[in-house]
Amino acid sequence: MRNLFILFAFFFCISLQAQIENITEKYNLPNSISETSGLLFYNGKLITHNDSGDAANLYELDTIRGNITRTITISNATNSDWEDITQDDTHIYIGDFGNNSNGNRQDLKIYKILKSDYLNNTSVTSEVISFSYEDQTDFTSQPPNNTNFDAEALSVYNNQLVIFTKNWKDNTVNAYTIPKTAGTHSAKKVSSYNSNGLITGSTYNKDDDSFILCGYTSSNGGPFLIHIKVSSITNDNIFSGVIEKTDINPTIGASQVEGVTVINGKKYFLSREKVNTVFNGSPIVLNQKLYRFDNSSYSPLSVDDFKLNMIQVYPNPTEDLLLIKGINVQFLKIIDSSGKTILEQKRSNSIKIKEFAKGIYYIQIRTSTNKFVTKKFIKS
Repeated sequence: MRNLFILFAFFFCISLQAQIENITEKYNLPNSISETSGLLFYNGKLITHNDSGDAANLYELDTIRGNITRTITISNATNSDWEDITQDDTHIYIGDFGNNSNGNRQDLKIYKILKSDYLNNTSVTSEVISFSYEDQTDFTSQPPNNTNFDAEALSVYNNQLVIFTKNWKDNTVNAYTIPKTAGTHSAKKVSSYNSNGLITGSTYNKDDDSFILCGYTSSNGGPFLIHIKVSSITNDNIFSGVIEKTDINPTIGASQVEGVTVINGKKYFLSREKVNTVFNGSPIVLNQKLYRFDNSSYSPLSVDDFKLNMIQVYPNPTEDLLLIKGINVQFLKIIDSSGKTILEQKRSNSIKIKEFAKGIYYIQIRTSTNKFVTKKFIKS
């Protein structure tokens, strides 16, 4: 959240053509929520919050002008580093799990409040879901923005909570799951993806059974969206589905996008936080802002997507040679179970893996239309 100087490098870069043409600016958000982080659409209103340094407040806005209509305080909570907000049929969940400063927080939590309490009161009491990452054993203080145990994205899926990490060290993203029940839990790592950027928000769309993640590229600050077709995933392996990543830098310009939420159908809101800094001696001011987009580029399963679903990786398990059937590969990466890229290869449907250590790997395949599919295989 804090290292924003990289955001402005792309003012001086040539951008790629946008794949989404229908992102539109709605309005500046109120000054009191200049560090808007999470975003939620509920009961015809928009709900957001600041990420830290604020009281434990949720701000309800009308969607026409962006005026704050109510402020709801969570009486038994503090805002250490609130990063995202999500919902199910009965509850709202707020993720207090930002961990970018030193990567050593041991009080990660999610606040859970009843929707009925939220609707009828301006002060509510929450249940608390505490958790730690199952694979984090070292809590030594790290230099700022040098951890893979930060997170800014939270969604409800399959009757559990999914946490998407913001991996500063390697620019990948991990998906962890925890129960929705109050208490102390170990977050289970279920999936990884080489996002080539930092994930800052997520939303799950029941209408078309998909996730959208938002984020920005650490090298130049360019914002992007990632769409995942859930219907094609394997078990809880979120990133085994068909994935489409879209650069939205040319559409909304310099922006550190922070929150994304589905409205209904294919309609979404997207937010960015305020930036006020100096770059190369020149002042840069970007107001906190709300955008809307219709996700028309993510139509129901197309012929191309059907072909992606039919891709076969075999033999699996394998000792020596891995083959890909069903597509002409443009580019591929092989990623180990820790999220590290160990091989990159162009325009070949066979991969020699004899020298790989035994274990589970993921192969990420890119098509000529810049779509991605990820498959799991085992080196025996």
